[in-house]
Amino acid sequence: MSDPEVQELTFRIGDAFPAECVEARWVTVLAMASNDFLRLFDWLVNASDEGTRLLVFRIIASAFYEVVTHLDDTVRRFPEITTLVGDLDAEAQQEVERMRGAIKPESPFYLGAWFEKHRNVTFHYAEMHPSKATHRQEEISEALRAAEQLSGTISTSEGFGSVRFGFADEVAVQWLPDVSVDGAAALESLRERCLDLTRFTQRAANRYLNQLAAGVVTRCDS
Repeated sequence: MSDPEVQELTFRIGDAFPAECVEARWVTVLAMASNDFLRLFDWLVNASDEGTRLLVFRIIASAFYEVVTHLDDTVRRFPEITTLVGDLDAEAQQEVERMRGAIKPESPFYLGAWFEKHRNVTFHYAEMHPSKATHRQEEISEALRAAEQLSGTISTSEGFGSVRFGFADEVAVQWLPDVSVDGAAALESLRERCLDLTRFTQRAANRYLNQLAAGVVTRCDS
């Protein structure tokens, strides 16, 4: 996925991201979050008024708090995820430290007491359960099963930072019905932590995909 000549990866979602696989569910949730933040920052940059910019900032802040608590919780509760994260390179470990530090007052990366106050203005990322008997009731498991016959993609147009997890959007659609004082500094700190998330997600997804059997993923060169 980091190869600049590779523009798109194509796969059957049920083959590459089976609902019963802990790592598949975890990477899917992170991919959804990565998509969210890239779109939210596009929205922020293109906002036409201050009220919209403030709204988007609050959404980004609360959503990031949620994904960091999700990351903290899943790394702690799931041995498979602990192993996957531990297998990533030093840059990924630093990204995890900065992200997890964003919500910890004792960390040099703490974003401040204001951060937690905004967590309830937006959604919560899908909760995961370690028990095999209960994971089928998870929202992410249900959505992955509903999307398992669909074609999924991961694509890039400008290298590492432009990756879009198209498959995660297909999974997210399954949940839908059928038919400030130091604002600039706070925003920049938050933007840096969100960039940590998107980079870390790409590293985790790359590590996960590389362990799949040959033929599951098709690489389409430019």
